[in-house]
Amino acid sequence: MKRDYIVLQARLGSKRLSGKLLLPLGGASILEHILLRLKTSGETEGIIVATTVDTAARIVSITEKHGARIFIGSEQDVLGRYIGAVKEFQIRNVVRATADNPLVDIGYLDRALVLHRNSGADLTSFPRLPYGTGIEVIRGEVLVSIGELTRDPFEREHITQYIYRNESTFRIIRGTPDSSMDKPEVRLTVDTEDDYRRMKDIYDNLYRGEPIRVSDALDYLYRKE
Repeated sequence: MKRDYIVLQARLGSKRLSGKLLLPLGGASILEHILLRLKTSGETEGIIVATTVDTAARIVSITEKHGARIFIGSEQDVLGRYIGAVKEFQIRNVVRATADNPLVDIGYLDRALVLHRNSGADLTSFPRLPYGTGIEVIRGEVLVSIGELTRDPFEREHITQYIYRNESTFRIIRGTPDSSMDKPEVRLTVDTEDDYRRMKDIYDNLYRGEPIRVSDALDYLYRKE
C-alpha cells in the first residue's frame, strides 16, 4: 500500500551555520524539537529523515528515540535522495520538511496534505505562512518523473524548483492561511547566527515541554517590537 510520509531533509554540513541540527534549543537539539513537532501530525504515516552517511551516524540515536526512520542518499543531489526514499518506502505523497525549521506548523501541515489529497494536486503548499513554518506536499510519482527530466544542480538541490519553473505542466495548489497567520514577512527559520539567536530567545521564553504554538511565537515577537 502506498502511503503519505513526512520526509525531512537534514544534514550537518550547512554552509551558513554548520552543525545547526545539533545546536541546543530549549534543552534539546534543533533536530529533536523538529521531530517532536512532526510526530504530532494526524495525517501522515510517519517520518523519514533523508540524510547523508556522515550525518546519519551522528543523529541515529535521536531519530530512533522519536521513531523516525533514516534514508541515506547523496549529499548534493537532494532530489535523488527524495526519489530514493519514495521508492524504498512506496510513498504516495511526500510532505517535504527541512531541518531549518523548529517551528514548523503541524496544523497547516495536515491542512496542506488534506487539501492536496482532495484537489489531486501535484504540489500543494501554504506559501504565505511565516517563513520557516510551512511545508510542501508533492506526489511521489511526480518527484520520480522530474528526476528523469532535470540535471540542473539548482533543481536537484532545491527539489521543487523544476515544478515551479514549469508551472504550466503541473497542478500547483497554493492554500490561503487564516489572516492571523498570513505573515510571510516574518522569519521563523534557522539559517544564520542571527536566526539562531532569535529562535533561542523564543524557546528560552516560551518552551515549557510542549511544542510552541506558532501563534504564541508571533505574539512574543510582536510584544518585543
